Amino acid sequence: MKRNWDTIREVLTRLEDLASTDATLSLKDFSEEKAGEISYHVELLIEAGLVEGQMARTLSRGPVEFIARRLTWPGHEFLDSIRSDTVWNKTKKKFTEKGIDMTFDLVKSVASDVSVALIRGAAGI
Repeated sequence: MKRNWDTIREVLTRLEDLASTDATLSLKDFSEEKAGEISYHVELLIEAGLVEGQMARTLSRGPVEFIARRLTWPGHEFLDSIRSDTVWNKTKKKFTEKGIDMTFDLVKSVASDVSVALIRGAAGI
């Protein structure tokens, strides 16, 4: 399965939006149609250290249940760089225009550059 950056952004945003520190995010919080994709991406986010959580390993095939507790510091930092719809859409457009693959470091860097350009433009700099 390929990484889907929109799914990654959705998971990070939904985890940040939890109402309390006791709340968790799990597979049931997402549509059944996207269960496999969500499960896969949560596992990637846990492996990358952006999300604190656990995958429930089973012998069955199909989506793996998970419990995501919170964003880590790097998870918050990454989400901060891509939270804005304007920044996110311009970031994705830059990758499409250049025909290059989105990697974590590049996404964060390009999103940061887009944010700076937007701020400078708004400030008339």
